[in-house]
Amino acid sequence: MESPQLHCILNSNSVACSFAVGAGFLAFLSCLAFLVLDTQETRIAGTRFKTAFQLLDFILADIPGLPGIPGPPK
Repeated sequence: MESPQLHCILNSNSVACSFAVGAGFLAFLSCLAFLVLDTQETRIAGTRFKTAFQLLDFILADIPGLPGIPGPPK
């Protein structure tokens, strides 16, 4: 019979589990932010902001070791 309590599988280290949950939540929020900015890209008037947004999008999309769709070719 399984316990109804949550159990951390990361060496039973609650700090590691909290970090993993926090990192996942921040990744989810950044995905939402980039999705919104991608849909509004044609309406962004500031050239500097648009350039900074596109650079940050390319940098975060191509971080080695992250799972998912590979970034642009090098």
